[in-house]
Amino acid sequence: MLQNSVSQTGRVIAAMLRPHFKQFKDESPQELQEALAAAAVGNTHVKVLVRLAHAAPDDFIYVASNPSVSASYLKKERDDLIQSGIFANLAPTCDGTTDLSLRFLNPAGEQEVLTSMTPIHVGADCWIVVTSQNAADIAPVPVNLPFWREPTLRLATAVYVLSTALIIWLLVHMWLNLSRFRVAARRIRMRGTGDTSFRELNTIPELTRVAEDFDSLVGALTASQNFIKQAAEENTHALKAPLAVIAQSIEPLKRATSPSDAVAQRSLQLIERSVSKLDALASSTRDLEQAVADVLYPERRRIDLSAFLVQMLSDYEVTLVAQGKRLSARIAEGITAYANEDLLEPVIENLLENAAGFTPKDSVIEVSLGRDKDSACIKIADHGPGVPPGELSRIFERYVSYRPQPQLAADGIAAAECHQGLGLWIVKRNVEGLAGTVTAHNRESGGLEVVVRLRMKA
Repeated sequence: MLQNSVSQTGRVIAAMLRPHFKQFKDESPQELQEALAAAAVGNTHVKVLVRLAHAAPDDFIYVASNPSVSASYLKKERDDLIQSGIFANLAPTCDGTTDLSLRFLNPAGEQEVLTSMTPIHVGADCWIVVTSQNAADIAPVPVNLPFWREPTLRLATAVYVLSTALIIWLLVHMWLNLSRFRVAARRIRMRGTGDTSFRELNTIPELTRVAEDFDSLVGALTASQNFIKQAAEENTHALKAPLAVIAQSIEPLKRATSPSDAVAQRSLQLIERSVSKLDALASSTRDLEQAVADVLYPERRRIDLSAFLVQMLSDYEVTLVAQGKRLSARIAEGITAYANEDLLEPVIENLLENAAGFTPKDSVIEVSLGRDKDSACIKIADHGPGVPPGELSRIFERYVSYRPQPQLAADGIAAAECHQGLGLWIVKRNVEGLAGTVTAHNRESGGLEVVVRLRMKA
Protein backbone atom coordinates (compact mmCIF):
# COMPACT_ATOMS: atom_id res chain seq x y z
CA MET A 1 0.00 0.00 0.00
CA LEU A 2 2.84 2.40 0.83
CA GLN A 3 4.63 1.58 -2.42
CA ASN A 4 1.48 2.17 -4.47
CA SER A 5 0.96 5.53 -2.80
CA VAL A 6 4.43 6.90 -3.53
CA SER A 7 4.38 5.49 -7.08
CA GLN A 8 1.08 7.21 -7.74
CA THR A 9 2.64 10.48 -6.55
CA GLY A 10 5.38 10.09 -9.17
CA ARG A 11 2.84 9.58 -11.98
CA VAL A 12 0.87 12.65 -10.91
CA ILE A 13 4.01 14.78 -10.93
CA ALA A 14 4.90 13.50 -14.42
CA ALA A 15 1.42 14.41 -15.69
CA MET A 16 1.77 17.93 -14.27
CA LEU A 17 5.10 18.43 -16.04
CA ARG A 18 4.00 17.10 -19.45
CA PRO A 19 2.96 20.59 -20.79
CA HIS A 20 6.39 21.97 -19.93
CA PHE A 21 8.08 19.10 -21.74
CA LYS A 22 6.13 19.98 -24.92
CA GLN A 23 7.10 23.67 -24.64
CA PHE A 24 10.64 23.04 -23.43
CA LYS A 25 12.20 24.33 -26.68
CA ASP A 26 10.24 27.57 -26.40
CA GLU A 27 10.64 28.08 -22.60
CA SER A 28 13.62 28.93 -20.55
CA PRO A 29 15.07 26.13 -18.35
CA GLN A 30 14.14 28.21 -15.30
CA GLU A 31 10.43 27.81 -16.02
CA LEU A 32 10.77 24.01 -15.95
CA GLN A 33 12.70 24.24 -12.70
CA GLU A 34 9.97 26.37 -11.14
CA ALA A 35 7.26 24.02 -12.39
CA LEU A 36 9.23 21.11 -10.96
CA ALA A 37 9.48 22.81 -7.56
CA ALA A 38 5.74 23.52 -7.60
CA ALA A 39 4.86 19.93 -8.53
CA ALA A 40 7.05 18.30 -5.86
CA VAL A 41 5.09 17.04 -2.87
CA GLY A 42 6.58 17.15 0.60
CA ASN A 43 10.02 15.58 0.75
CA THR A 44 9.73 13.95 -2.66
CA HIS A 45 12.82 14.33 -4.81
CA VAL A 46 12.13 14.69 -8.54
CA LYS A 47 14.68 14.13 -11.28
CA VAL A 48 13.92 14.91 -14.95
CA LEU A 49 15.96 13.32 -17.71
CA VAL A 50 15.48 13.24 -21.49
CA ARG A 51 16.65 10.93 -24.22
CA LEU A 52 16.61 12.72 -27.55
CA ALA A 53 15.48 11.09 -30.74
CA HIS A 54 17.93 8.63 -32.27
CA ALA A 55 20.06 8.59 -29.09
CA ALA A 56 21.41 5.39 -27.50
CA PRO A 57 19.00 3.58 -25.11
CA ASP A 58 20.97 4.71 -22.04
CA ASP A 59 21.98 8.16 -23.34
CA PHE A 60 19.89 10.27 -20.98
CA ILE A 61 20.57 13.93 -20.30
CA TYR A 62 19.86 15.41 -16.86
CA VAL A 63 17.53 18.38 -17.40
CA ALA A 64 16.32 19.38 -13.93
CA SER A 65 16.21 18.26 -10.32
CA ASN A 66 14.32 19.22 -7.22
CA PRO A 67 15.80 20.06 -4.84
CA SER A 68 18.40 21.87 -6.90
CA VAL A 69 21.92 20.46 -6.86
CA SER A 70 25.20 21.29 -8.55
CA ALA A 71 26.15 20.22 -12.06
CA SER A 72 28.83 17.84 -10.76
CA TYR A 73 26.25 16.28 -8.40
CA LEU A 74 23.86 15.80 -11.33
CA LYS A 75 26.55 14.18 -13.45
CA LYS A 76 27.57 11.80 -10.69
CA GLU A 77 23.95 10.96 -9.92
CA ARG A 78 23.19 10.37 -13.61
CA ASP A 79 26.13 8.00 -13.92
CA ASP A 80 25.03 6.14 -10.78
CA LEU A 81 21.47 5.82 -12.07
CA ILE A 82 22.67 4.47 -15.40
CA GLN A 83 25.00 2.07 -13.58
CA SER A 84 22.13 0.89 -11.38
CA GLY A 85 20.40 -0.35 -14.53
CA ILE A 86 17.01 1.23 -13.89
CA PHE A 87 16.78 2.53 -17.45
CA ALA A 88 17.14 -1.02 -18.75
CA ASN A 89 13.60 -1.60 -17.43
CA LEU A 90 12.27 0.67 -20.17
CA ALA A 91 11.41 -0.71 -23.55
CA PRO A 92 13.43 0.66 -26.49
CA THR A 93 10.32 2.61 -27.45
CA CYS A 94 10.30 4.21 -23.99
CA ASP A 95 6.90 2.73 -23.16
CA GLY A 96 5.36 1.76 -19.83
CA THR A 97 5.46 3.05 -16.32
CA THR A 98 7.83 1.39 -13.94
CA ASP A 99 7.25 1.30 -10.18
CA LEU A 100 10.48 1.09 -8.27
CA SER A 101 11.44 0.02 -4.83
CA LEU A 102 15.17 0.46 -5.11
CA ARG A 103 17.58 1.67 -2.47
CA PHE A 104 20.00 4.17 -3.91
CA LEU A 105 23.02 5.90 -2.38
CA ASN A 106 23.12 9.43 -3.76
CA PRO A 107 26.36 11.39 -4.30
CA ALA A 108 25.87 13.10 -0.94
CA GLY A 109 26.13 9.70 0.76
CA GLU A 110 22.49 9.63 1.83
CA GLN A 111 20.16 6.70 1.36
CA GLU A 112 17.30 7.33 -1.07
CA VAL A 113 14.52 5.07 -2.24
CA LEU A 114 13.73 5.39 -5.94
CA THR A 115 9.94 5.08 -5.92
CA SER A 116 8.85 5.52 -9.55
CA MET A 117 10.09 6.13 -13.07
CA THR A 118 7.50 7.53 -15.49
CA PRO A 119 8.32 7.87 -19.23
CA ILE A 120 6.55 10.53 -21.31
CA HIS A 121 6.70 10.76 -25.13
CA VAL A 122 7.01 14.22 -26.62
CA GLY A 123 7.50 13.78 -30.31
CA ALA A 124 10.48 11.48 -30.79
CA ASP A 125 11.98 12.47 -27.47
CA CYS A 126 11.61 10.34 -24.30
CA TRP A 127 11.27 12.28 -21.08
CA ILE A 128 11.79 10.41 -17.79
CA VAL A 129 10.47 11.60 -14.43
CA VAL A 130 12.17 9.76 -11.57
CA THR A 131 10.87 10.28 -8.03
CA SER A 132 12.64 9.32 -4.83
CA GLN A 133 12.53 10.01 -1.14
CA ASN A 134 14.93 9.80 1.72
CA ALA A 135 14.79 6.33 3.21
CA ALA A 136 14.10 7.73 6.67
CA ASP A 137 11.20 9.88 5.35
CA ILE A 138 9.33 7.32 3.30
CA ALA A 139 9.33 4.66 6.02
CA PRO A 140 11.34 3.70 9.07
CA VAL A 141 11.93 0.37 7.36
CA PRO A 142 13.86 0.15 4.09
CA VAL A 143 11.38 -0.63 1.36
CA ASN A 144 13.58 -3.15 -0.38
CA LEU A 145 14.39 -5.20 2.72
CA PRO A 146 13.10 -8.81 2.88
CA PHE A 147 10.02 -8.97 5.06
CA TRP A 148 11.70 -11.22 7.63
CA ARG A 149 14.28 -8.48 8.27
CA GLU A 150 11.77 -5.75 8.98
CA PRO A 151 11.90 -4.47 12.58
CA THR A 152 8.12 -4.70 12.94
CA LEU A 153 8.20 -8.37 12.02
CA ARG A 154 11.11 -8.92 14.34
CA LEU A 155 9.19 -7.20 17.11
CA ALA A 156 6.13 -9.33 16.39
CA THR A 157 8.32 -12.42 16.37
CA ALA A 158 9.83 -11.44 19.71
CA VAL A 159 6.37 -10.91 21.19
CA TYR A 160 5.25 -14.27 19.80
CA VAL A 161 8.31 -16.04 21.20
CA LEU A 162 7.84 -14.42 24.60
CA SER A 163 4.13 -15.30 24.59
CA THR A 164 4.92 -18.88 23.63
CA ALA A 165 7.57 -19.10 26.33
CA LEU A 166 5.10 -17.72 28.87
CA ILE A 167 2.44 -20.23 27.85
CA ILE A 168 4.95 -23.08 28.02
CA TRP A 169 6.07 -21.87 31.44
CA LEU A 170 2.47 -21.75 32.64
CA LEU A 171 1.79 -25.24 31.29
CA VAL A 172 4.95 -26.62 32.89
CA HIS A 173 4.11 -24.84 36.13
CA MET A 174 0.60 -26.29 36.10
CA TRP A 175 1.90 -29.73 35.18
CA LEU A 176 4.36 -29.66 38.08
CA ASN A 177 1.60 -28.53 40.41
CA LEU A 178 -0.70 -31.33 39.25
CA SER A 179 2.19 -33.77 39.61
CA ARG A 180 2.51 -32.72 43.23
CA PHE A 181 -1.24 -33.30 43.59
CA ARG A 182 -0.77 -36.76 42.10
CA VAL A 183 2.04 -37.57 44.53
CA ALA A 184 -0.10 -36.31 47.40
CA ALA A 185 -3.09 -38.37 46.25
CA ARG A 186 -0.91 -41.48 46.01
CA ARG A 187 0.53 -40.83 49.46
CA ILE A 188 -2.96 -40.40 50.86
CA ARG A 189 -4.19 -43.52 49.08
CA MET A 190 -1.23 -45.48 50.42
CA ARG A 191 -1.77 -43.94 53.87
CA GLY A 192 1.80 -42.71 54.00
CA THR A 193 3.26 -41.38 57.21
CA GLY A 194 2.83 -37.72 58.02
CA ASP A 195 0.10 -35.30 57.12
CA THR A 196 -0.35 -34.56 53.44
CA SER A 197 -2.10 -31.35 52.43
CA PHE A 198 -3.08 -30.39 48.89
CA ARG A 199 -3.31 -26.78 50.08
CA GLU A 200 0.32 -26.70 51.18
CA LEU A 201 1.55 -28.34 47.98
CA ASN A 202 -0.40 -26.02 45.70
CA THR A 203 1.51 -23.13 44.07
CA ILE A 204 -1.22 -21.87 41.72
CA PRO A 205 -3.55 -19.37 43.40
CA GLU A 206 -6.43 -20.27 41.07
CA LEU A 207 -6.35 -23.86 42.37
CA THR A 208 -6.37 -22.91 46.04
CA ARG A 209 -10.09 -23.57 46.49
CA VAL A 210 -9.80 -26.88 44.67
CA ALA A 211 -6.90 -27.92 46.91
CA GLU A 212 -8.87 -26.93 50.00
CA ASP A 213 -11.84 -29.00 48.80
CA PHE A 214 -9.54 -32.01 48.31
CA ASP A 215 -8.24 -31.58 51.85
CA SER A 216 -11.81 -31.38 53.12
CA LEU A 217 -12.72 -34.60 51.32
CA VAL A 218 -9.72 -36.41 52.80
CA GLY A 219 -10.58 -35.07 56.24
CA ALA A 220 -14.19 -36.18 55.88
CA LEU A 221 -13.06 -39.63 54.76
CA THR A 222 -10.74 -40.02 57.72
CA ALA A 223 -13.41 -38.74 60.10
CA SER A 224 -15.94 -41.21 58.67
CA GLN A 225 -13.52 -44.07 59.14
CA ASN A 226 -12.84 -43.11 62.75
CA PHE A 227 -16.55 -42.62 63.40
CA ILE A 228 -17.39 -46.11 62.10
CA LYS A 229 -14.71 -47.68 64.29
CA GLN A 230 -15.85 -45.70 67.32
CA ALA A 231 -19.49 -46.60 66.68
CA ALA A 232 -18.54 -50.29 66.38
CA GLU A 233 -16.82 -50.19 69.77
CA GLU A 234 -19.71 -48.35 71.40
CA ASN A 235 -22.34 -50.68 69.93
CA THR A 236 -20.37 -53.73 71.02
CA HIS A 237 -20.03 -52.35 74.52
CA ALA A 238 -23.76 -51.58 74.63
CA LEU A 239 -24.56 -55.18 73.62
CA LYS A 240 -22.02 -56.91 75.82
CA ALA A 241 -22.84 -55.00 78.99
CA PRO A 242 -26.30 -56.60 79.50
CA LEU A 243 -24.93 -59.97 78.36
CA ALA A 244 -22.29 -59.76 81.08
CA VAL A 245 -25.01 -59.00 83.63
CA ILE A 246 -27.01 -62.02 82.45
CA ALA A 247 -23.92 -64.26 82.59
CA GLN A 248 -23.12 -63.13 86.12
CA SER A 249 -26.72 -63.59 87.21
CA ILE A 250 -26.72 -67.22 86.09
CA GLU A 251 -24.10 -68.23 88.66
CA PRO A 252 -26.34 -67.66 91.75
CA LEU A 253 -29.15 -69.47 89.94
CA LYS A 254 -26.93 -72.45 89.24
CA ARG A 255 -25.93 -72.66 92.88
CA ALA A 256 -29.53 -72.28 94.03
CA THR A 257 -30.84 -74.91 91.63
CA SER A 258 -30.83 -78.53 92.71
CA PRO A 259 -28.67 -80.78 90.53
CA SER A 260 -31.54 -83.21 90.43
CA ASP A 261 -33.81 -80.66 88.76
CA ALA A 262 -33.13 -81.61 85.14
CA VAL A 263 -35.49 -79.06 83.61
CA ALA A 264 -33.93 -76.16 85.52
CA GLN A 265 -30.40 -77.31 84.73
CA ARG A 266 -31.24 -77.62 81.01
CA SER A 267 -32.74 -74.12 81.00
CA LEU A 268 -29.63 -72.67 82.59
CA GLN A 269 -27.44 -74.42 80.00
CA LEU A 270 -29.54 -73.00 77.18
CA ILE A 271 -29.21 -69.52 78.67
CA GLU A 272 -25.44 -69.89 79.03
CA ARG A 273 -24.97 -71.14 75.48
CA SER A 274 -27.21 -68.42 74.06
CA VAL A 275 -25.35 -65.72 76.00
CA SER A 276 -22.02 -67.06 74.73
CA LYS A 277 -23.35 -67.10 71.17
CA LEU A 278 -24.67 -63.55 71.47
CA ASP A 279 -21.34 -62.42 72.92
CA ALA A 280 -19.47 -63.98 70.00
CA LEU A 281 -21.95 -62.46 67.57
CA ALA A 282 -21.41 -59.01 69.09
CA SER A 283 -17.64 -59.42 68.75
CA SER A 284 -18.02 -60.57 65.14
CA THR A 285 -20.24 -57.60 64.38
CA ARG A 286 -17.65 -55.25 65.84
CA ASP A 287 -14.87 -56.86 63.80
CA LEU A 288 -17.01 -56.67 60.66
CA GLU A 289 -17.76 -52.97 61.14
CA GLN A 290 -14.13 -52.18 61.85
CA ALA A 291 -13.15 -54.09 58.72
CA VAL A 292 -15.64 -51.99 56.77
CA ALA A 293 -13.93 -48.87 58.12
CA ASP A 294 -10.53 -50.22 57.10
CA VAL A 295 -11.78 -50.94 53.59
CA LEU A 296 -13.23 -47.43 53.38
CA TYR A 297 -9.76 -45.92 53.65
CA PRO A 298 -7.22 -48.77 53.71
CA GLU A 299 -3.54 -48.41 54.37
CA ARG A 300 -1.59 -49.93 51.51
CA ARG A 301 2.11 -50.59 51.30
CA ARG A 302 4.46 -52.88 49.45
CA ILE A 303 4.46 -56.33 51.05
CA ASP A 304 6.30 -59.54 50.26
CA LEU A 305 3.31 -61.49 49.01
CA SER A 306 5.33 -64.67 48.50
CA ALA A 307 6.48 -64.77 52.13
CA PHE A 308 3.02 -63.78 53.35
CA LEU A 309 1.33 -66.66 51.51
CA VAL A 310 3.96 -69.20 52.55
CA GLN A 311 3.38 -68.30 56.21
CA MET A 312 -0.42 -68.43 55.93
CA LEU A 313 -0.42 -71.75 54.08
CA SER A 314 1.96 -73.22 56.64
CA ASP A 315 -0.40 -72.25 59.46
CA TYR A 316 -3.50 -73.53 57.66
CA GLU A 317 -1.98 -76.81 56.49
CA VAL A 318 -2.36 -78.26 59.98
CA THR A 319 -6.12 -77.70 59.84
CA LEU A 320 -6.36 -79.35 56.42
CA VAL A 321 -4.37 -82.39 57.52
CA ALA A 322 -6.76 -82.82 60.46
CA GLN A 323 -9.62 -82.87 57.92
CA GLY A 324 -7.86 -85.50 55.80
CA LYS A 325 -7.10 -83.07 52.97
CA ARG A 326 -3.85 -81.98 51.37
CA LEU A 327 -2.44 -78.68 50.19
CA SER A 328 -0.52 -78.23 46.94
CA ALA A 329 1.26 -74.88 46.73
CA ARG A 330 3.22 -73.31 43.86
CA ILE A 331 4.46 -69.98 45.18
CA ALA A 332 6.77 -67.92 42.97
CA GLU A 333 9.50 -66.15 44.90
CA GLY A 334 9.98 -62.41 45.06
CA ILE A 335 6.38 -61.45 44.24
CA THR A 336 5.41 -58.18 45.91
CA ALA A 337 2.16 -56.23 45.89
CA TYR A 338 0.67 -53.09 47.35
CA ALA A 339 -1.72 -54.45 49.94
CA ASN A 340 -2.55 -54.61 53.63
CA GLU A 341 -1.93 -57.76 55.67
CA ASP A 342 -4.94 -57.11 57.92
CA LEU A 343 -7.28 -56.99 54.92
CA LEU A 344 -5.54 -59.70 52.94
CA GLU A 345 -5.45 -62.28 55.74
CA PRO A 346 -9.26 -62.81 55.89
CA VAL A 347 -9.27 -63.01 52.08
CA ILE A 348 -6.89 -66.00 52.07
CA GLU A 349 -8.57 -67.58 55.12
CA ASN A 350 -12.05 -67.38 53.63
CA LEU A 351 -10.91 -68.72 50.27
CA LEU A 352 -9.09 -71.64 51.91
CA GLU A 353 -12.07 -72.40 54.17
CA ASN A 354 -14.42 -72.21 51.20
CA ALA A 355 -12.21 -74.59 49.19
CA ALA A 356 -11.85 -76.96 52.15
CA GLY A 357 -15.60 -76.99 52.69
CA PHE A 358 -16.26 -78.30 49.17
CA THR A 359 -13.16 -80.48 48.66
CA PRO A 360 -13.76 -84.18 49.39
CA LYS A 361 -11.64 -86.04 51.94
CA ASP A 362 -8.27 -87.27 50.65
CA SER A 363 -8.39 -84.61 47.93
CA VAL A 364 -6.13 -81.63 47.23
CA ILE A 365 -6.54 -77.86 47.44
CA GLU A 366 -4.29 -76.12 44.92
CA VAL A 367 -2.79 -72.70 45.63
CA SER A 368 -0.50 -70.77 43.29
CA LEU A 369 1.07 -67.33 43.15
CA GLY A 370 2.52 -65.78 40.02
CA ARG A 371 2.85 -62.63 37.97
CA ASP A 372 0.26 -61.56 35.38
CA LYS A 373 1.53 -58.42 33.61
CA ASP A 374 1.48 -55.70 36.32
CA SER A 375 -0.52 -57.77 38.80
CA ALA A 376 0.24 -60.43 41.37
CA CYS A 377 -2.09 -63.35 40.71
CA ILE A 378 -3.28 -65.69 43.50
CA LYS A 379 -5.24 -68.78 42.46
CA ILE A 380 -7.02 -71.11 44.89
CA ALA A 381 -8.80 -74.14 43.43
CA ASP A 382 -10.75 -77.03 44.95
CA HIS A 383 -11.94 -80.38 43.65
CA GLY A 384 -15.56 -79.96 44.67
CA PRO A 385 -18.72 -79.92 42.57
CA GLY A 386 -18.21 -76.35 41.39
CA VAL A 387 -20.96 -73.75 41.05
CA PRO A 388 -23.89 -73.84 38.61
CA PRO A 389 -22.89 -71.61 35.66
CA GLY A 390 -25.93 -69.42 36.12
CA GLU A 391 -24.96 -68.70 39.73
CA LEU A 392 -21.29 -67.81 39.22
CA SER A 393 -22.08 -64.10 39.00
CA ARG A 394 -23.80 -64.17 42.43
CA ILE A 395 -21.35 -66.05 44.61
CA PHE A 396 -19.65 -62.83 45.75
CA GLU A 397 -22.92 -61.26 46.83
CA ARG A 398 -23.81 -60.85 50.47
CA TYR A 399 -25.78 -63.66 52.17
CA VAL A 400 -25.38 -65.99 49.19
CA SER A 401 -24.40 -69.54 50.19
CA TYR A 402 -24.75 -72.93 48.52
CA ARG A 403 -23.80 -75.00 51.56
CA PRO A 404 -26.44 -77.21 53.16
CA GLN A 405 -27.67 -75.78 56.48
CA PRO A 406 -26.74 -77.84 59.57
CA GLN A 407 -29.32 -79.86 61.43
CA LEU A 408 -30.63 -78.49 64.73
CA ALA A 409 -29.86 -80.42 67.89
CA ALA A 410 -32.58 -81.56 70.25
CA ASP A 411 -32.15 -78.47 72.35
CA GLY A 412 -32.88 -76.22 69.37
CA ILE A 413 -29.30 -75.01 69.05
CA ALA A 414 -27.43 -75.65 65.81
CA ALA A 415 -24.86 -78.37 66.11
CA ALA A 416 -22.50 -76.43 63.90
CA GLU A 417 -22.17 -72.81 62.97
CA CYS A 418 -24.47 -71.75 60.16
CA HIS A 419 -22.90 -70.29 57.03
CA GLN A 420 -24.34 -66.85 56.47
CA GLY A 421 -22.92 -66.37 52.97
CA LEU A 422 -20.48 -63.65 54.03
CA GLY A 423 -17.14 -65.31 53.30
CA LEU A 424 -16.83 -64.59 49.58
CA TRP A 425 -18.54 -61.24 50.03
CA ILE A 426 -15.79 -60.27 52.49
CA VAL A 427 -13.21 -61.52 49.98
CA LYS A 428 -14.60 -59.30 47.22
CA ARG A 429 -14.95 -56.29 49.52
CA ASN A 430 -11.41 -56.51 50.87
CA VAL A 431 -9.78 -57.18 47.50
CA GLU A 432 -11.56 -54.26 45.86
CA GLY A 433 -10.61 -52.11 48.86
CA LEU A 434 -7.00 -52.92 47.96
CA ALA A 435 -7.65 -51.80 44.35
CA GLY A 436 -7.58 -55.41 43.16
CA THR A 437 -10.02 -57.75 41.44
CA VAL A 438 -11.43 -61.19 42.22
CA THR A 439 -13.09 -63.61 39.80
CA ALA A 440 -14.23 -67.23 39.89
CA HIS A 441 -14.80 -69.92 37.28
CA ASN A 442 -15.45 -73.64 37.10
CA ARG A 443 -12.49 -75.74 36.03
CA GLU A 444 -12.79 -78.23 33.21
CA SER A 445 -11.32 -80.93 35.47
CA GLY A 446 -13.89 -80.15 38.13
CA GLY A 447 -14.07 -77.78 41.05
CA LEU A 448 -14.03 -74.02 41.45
CA GLU A 449 -11.04 -71.75 40.97
CA VAL A 450 -10.95 -68.25 42.48
CA VAL A 451 -8.42 -65.77 41.07
CA VAL A 452 -7.30 -62.71 43.05
CA ARG A 453 -5.26 -60.01 41.31
CA LEU A 454 -3.43 -57.31 43.29
CA ARG A 455 -1.48 -54.35 41.99
CA MET A 456 2.28 -54.64 41.97
CA LYS A 457 2.66 -50.89 41.41
CA ALA A 458 1.25 -48.04 43.46
